[in-house]
Amino acid sequence: MLAVGFVFSMLVLGGGGTPAPLSELLCQLLAAVTLFGWLALRGADSLPVGRKVWLVLGLIAAIPLLQLIPLPPAVWQALPGRESLREALALVGQDTAWRPWTVAPQRTLDAVLSLLPPFVVVLVVATLGARDRQLLLRVIAGFGLLSVAVGAGQLAGGGEGPLQFYSSGEPGVLFGFQANRNAQVDVLLIAILALLAGWSAAAAKSRAALGALVIISFVLVLGAVLTGSRAGIALVPVTLAWGLYLLRRERVISALRVKVWQWLALGGALAVAAFAAWQTNAIAKVLARFDFTGEYRPDIWRDTMFAIGQYWPVGSGVGTFTRVISPAERLEAVGGTLPNRAHNEYLELLLEGGIPLSICWAIAAGIVLLGVWTALRSPHKLPIGQAVFAAGTISLTATHSLVDYPFRSMALVSLIAVAAAMVLAPRLAEQPTRPRESTNL
Repeated sequence: MLAVGFVFSMLVLGGGGTPAPLSELLCQLLAAVTLFGWLALRGADSLPVGRKVWLVLGLIAAIPLLQLIPLPPAVWQALPGRESLREALALVGQDTAWRPWTVAPQRTLDAVLSLLPPFVVVLVVATLGARDRQLLLRVIAGFGLLSVAVGAGQLAGGGEGPLQFYSSGEPGVLFGFQANRNAQVDVLLIAILALLAGWSAAAAKSRAALGALVIISFVLVLGAVLTGSRAGIALVPVTLAWGLYLLRRERVISALRVKVWQWLALGGALAVAAFAAWQTNAIAKVLARFDFTGEYRPDIWRDTMFAIGQYWPVGSGVGTFTRVISPAERLEAVGGTLPNRAHNEYLELLLEGGIPLSICWAIAAGIVLLGVWTALRSPHKLPIGQAVFAAGTISLTATHSLVDYPFRSMALVSLIAVAAAMVLAPRLAEQPTRPRESTNL
């Protein structure tokens, strides 16, 4: 229950991102307390969870930690992109001091500390049994429904009121517990996967359970649409494809032998509900967002690629994007606000870590993806529902990373950590033991 409570806390508190430092600090403190409590309750022997887990965590943390080690003046001054930093420090007589690889040590230290919550999630989930993991999936699905309910209150309040947990919301947008629409849509799509993975076995035995799954999935999809996230809406079919794949692998449809008229009745009811929602102002506002006039992302990507060239091949330091993007901005792209992210995780990774961080992340991603492939191909190693949840979660967030930054959200990276832990440390469902036959004559 400690692991489940911790993940739920990350989902509730971790949606603000770096503009909400107090909630991020609270997430980090909770991670430290959870790790201490886990060790106190279960002992240090509960944490050795396999070399693959430790290898992945080590690869992710290695470069940010190395970027904080002070270097001699001759070394750090020779790194690409440090000319303006050296000139600025020369004005105060600090250009001959030892300095780390990163251009903004405090930002990189913040990035290192932000790794604590997802690392703790990986460690505790990797040690859970299959039954506890199934409970965790159901909690994630329940959180998705809770966030839709909160979002309904936000829609009713017109973007104001006590349910806006961060800055004043935009009227007609469902934010839930997240600070932006893109993070919220990812939470809801992952909640759909968790819902189907958590209850597909029950749906294989009951038509009522299957109908409930379809209806709740429809509610979550509607919530995803009401976020107004264009990329998220485009990923809805991908999510549903993973869901149908899971239902097929679990033989849900064939086991229940649902009649055609029952499917037609359910489909008709959902169609009526969808048509009614389509007529609302909220849906009209969502559709208007698919006018891409004035889209700012291409400008940010172009400036980020220029900045990458300035700091190539070693990078500027993890967490330093906002410090290095301003000098790289073209005059025609300068606006009233400073870009907070590259809106492309892969470009931001290249800018902040260069080749070293890219290699580490590529190896870590390869280990996780190999685990996903093995889990999908070998259901005797991991329950198929958990394998599909992991595969769907990782594929959705990796795809959305092309235009956004899901790995920078404490809530989302915790869900990604849950998925990674399941395939890095697979656990089979506990099989009931048969009573031993008596040998007495």
